[in-house]
Amino acid sequence: MDKRLLKTTGWSALGTVLLVAVFFLFLDRPIDTLAHGLQGGAVFTAAQSISLVADHDWFNVWLFLGMLSGGVLALGRGLTPGVRGLLFVCVAVALTMLMGETLKWFFGRYRPVMYFEHDLYGFSWFASKGKMHSFPSGHTFRIFSAMTALALVWPRARVPLLSFAVLVGVSRVLVTRHYPSDIIAGAFVGIFCVLWVWRIMRADRPASISIT
Repeated sequence: MDKRLLKTTGWSALGTVLLVAVFFLFLDRPIDTLAHGLQGGAVFTAAQSISLVADHDWFNVWLFLGMLSGGVLALGRGLTPGVRGLLFVCVAVALTMLMGETLKWFFGRYRPVMYFEHDLYGFSWFASKGKMHSFPSGHTFRIFSAMTALALVWPRARVPLLSFAVLVGVSRVLVTRHYPSDIIAGAFVGIFCVLWVWRIMRADRPASISIT
């Protein structure tokens, strides 16, 4: 067990819970109300385009192609560092998506549209409908998992990669598909699922899991 990563995860989880609680109680609705007023404008249109990068269907296609390519390359060349990196990214993102989708079903949080149209705010546990799958943000945990995994494989690009993940997360609020607390939770899920997969897949190499 990696005690340092376990401790970091625990403290980060506590900070995330507190931050989510503050946003849920005081900031989510005012911020999304402001974002709602942007509909039809240039910012809203740009945010819609940015959001498409982390679309669920696109990620399924990319994961399929990545796993297929990784398998073919592994059979042909063996598990070279490049092939290992490709398979790591695919496995990490796939497991994050599984975890995130389960959490969305468990919490069943109403999306902003339910607040604007029906004055519904909060959670409807174990929900099966998409309008009750706001927490955590799927686009956010997908993009953060992908960018974090790529940053671990390609550390020199970590700043632009993670900055892009933040941009996609913000776009989900601007298009009023999510509340800020959904984004915060999605980022936590995306980052730490990947860090744990990284640690497990490198269990035979007790090197640091830090992005360096």
